Amino acid sequence: MRFFIKILLICILIGLAFGLYTYYTINHRPEQVYINTLSSVCIGGLLCILIYNRHYFINNLQNPVGKIIIILGLLIIVALVGTELTLLLRSALWSQQPFKWFNGGNIYILNTIIVFVIGIPMYVSEEWRSQLNSRILQQQYRLLQLEQQQTVFELELLRAKINPHFLYNVHNSIAGLITTNPQKAEQLVILLSKFFRFTLNKNSSTFHTVADEVEIISTYLHMQQIRYENRMQFNIRVAPTTNNLLIPSFILQPLVENAVKHGIESSSDKGSIDVTIQLTGEHIIITIHDTGPAFPEEPSSGMGLQMVMNKIKLLYPTGYSIELINQPSKHVRLSLPGRN
Repeated sequence: MRFFIKILLICILIGLAFGLYTYYTINHRPEQVYINTLSSVCIGGLLCILIYNRHYFINNLQNPVGKIIIILGLLIIVALVGTELTLLLRSALWSQQPFKWFNGGNIYILNTIIVFVIGIPMYVSEEWRSQLNSRILQQQYRLLQLEQQQTVFELELLRAKINPHFLYNVHNSIAGLITTNPQKAEQLVILLSKFFRFTLNKNSSTFHTVADEVEIISTYLHMQQIRYENRMQFNIRVAPTTNNLLIPSFILQPLVENAVKHGIESSSDKGSIDVTIQLTGEHIIITIHDTGPAFPEEPSSGMGLQMVMNKIKLLYPTGYSIELINQPSKHVRLSLPGRN
């Protein structure tokens, strides 16, 4: 109600201003002030009703051109109806002549031009405001999703970061090396301790630097290399420009773990893991190669890979990609927007 009262007062003020200007410069009849005020209220009121209720007419349209055509048509209707209403009231209140439909002459053209000049900027402004509010609501909803899923993510991260099967194998390897190669057993214990420090004591922030993530996977791969001895080689190449950039926390380790599982563990032959991180334009490109069997046409989404995909989708609504590629060599390619 306050909004409509405000609009009514604005229309009255505009009509009074134009009427007084006409009275002092062109037509010195007092009723001219009233007529202009009445015209402003009639046409301005209809215009505001149209603009602020436009969703009833264009809500289901996706084509911007179609929306503009409908709005222009409705603005013409507003100008014609508002003019006829003004002429009707003027005839009833001041004129001695009977009212006749569409008997206003050039006033229809003038009022249509005025409605276009005022209505089109109003429409554009309100559409922009509506889209801005919609984006703000989407951002708020996305933040709410992040908060609601924080606990779930922490549980998923713990399961993905510390695979019980992996820990069981490492402990068995340590037990076997204690008598045959105590030096390697000690090295494996130190690496396992370092890995625990990263995965359990590292703060659970949403983003880590590339350097931190690389140190996590480097520790993990060193442990696996000791386990598999001569069967496994790995290489990590990181562009220096990416070290301080931020990526989602604990997002590389599940991908590397999948590469070890399918590229080394599933084969009795020698294999290698190659990780490359570089900056291309404004995107961080991460590739993880392994020498295992090619990805199937419809790869199954394991828990680790699914967790990575879900987190990326939530943190990056657009501008990301994750691909499983077999040619010219088997690798996972992850592209993320670079951020400091």
